[in-house]
Amino acid sequence: MIKLTKIKELYNFEPGYAFWQLRQELPQRHDARILKDSRLYDAVSELTSKAYPTEETVHEKRWHCFYLPLKRNSYFILIPMTIILYDKRFFLSFLHSQVEVCKGAEKNDFYMGLIEQSQKFCRLLRKNPEIAGEAVPNDIKTGRILGKYVMEDLLPSEKKEKILKLYREHLKKDERTHDISLNNYLKTAALCYNACFGRKTSGMNAKQMYRKWADGRDCGLLEIKDKKSKEAFDYWLNHESHCGGHPFEIVFSWHGHGIHLRPPHPKKPYFTLSVTDYMYAPLFLQMVKALIRNGIAFKAHEIETVLDYLSGETYFTVNDYDKHYIFYAEGSRKLLRHIEWDAPQMLRWK
Repeated sequence: MIKLTKIKELYNFEPGYAFWQLRQELPQRHDARILKDSRLYDAVSELTSKAYPTEETVHEKRWHCFYLPLKRNSYFILIPMTIILYDKRFFLSFLHSQVEVCKGAEKNDFYMGLIEQSQKFCRLLRKNPEIAGEAVPNDIKTGRILGKYVMEDLLPSEKKEKILKLYREHLKKDERTHDISLNNYLKTAALCYNACFGRKTSGMNAKQMYRKWADGRDCGLLEIKDKKSKEAFDYWLNHESHCGGHPFEIVFSWHGHGIHLRPPHPKKPYFTLSVTDYMYAPLFLQMVKALIRNGIAFKAHEIETVLDYLSGETYFTVNDYDKHYIFYAEGSRKLLRHIEWDAPQMLRWK
């Protein structure tokens, strides 16, 4: 981190805006803000003219990245800003928010001032690129960290290897199953539910368990009249199951998808178990073990990925959204020494 007094002393530069002002002006992450300001549009165009695009296609150009100079408390900080030019519109992307800039009669002095500050700072950054490595705060810059430094209750390595061995031995048997009925499907799902939810399944039949924990949008799965008929299930599978619902999401999640148990079909004569929301990874593992114990023909293609995650061997991104991520908070010294920070992105100047 660089003190404001030091940046003034060394480079005769002082930011005109504070970090809190930027935060106050930013739209929410899922909201769009459009600035119809020709003056601002021209200023952004002038800024991008100082560097070659990092990425360029027929339809768009991207610059990764310019920097906004700001002050926070008594420190000088830089906020990375990606600029995208698409369909004669600029998109300013920073702090997981985006602002669209196009031509118009509006006047936005705040964003105009930010771009002018960035233009001024470019001259300094070109001669002193090392500043970017010092001035981007730890709660803003991106990186990665192994899950073992983030998660609690890690799966011991010996248990991981034991489960993996069991699964590989199961695959060697090359068990197959063809033409199942609705009852066969629900019975297999019930094995998974019993393994995960234990006493919570007491007194419930397979259909009731499915109703309780599955997605609910079953495309008429539970309405199949002849629940013992393989032909009836096969007809539903080929003609009705693709209704846009989630009939095979046997454990529902609000974040993407939960756990899926897909039935066998001619090209894959086995059940397929998968997990999307890794909050359910421990449940997924219990299901894998239950299906192995009961000799069910199934495959769980993600088993190694899940085991790596539960044993802390998967990387989490830091300050950037991904499948597994965390946001660093200043003062988390326990994490700080384990984070592998990304090198600051630098433009190729003209």
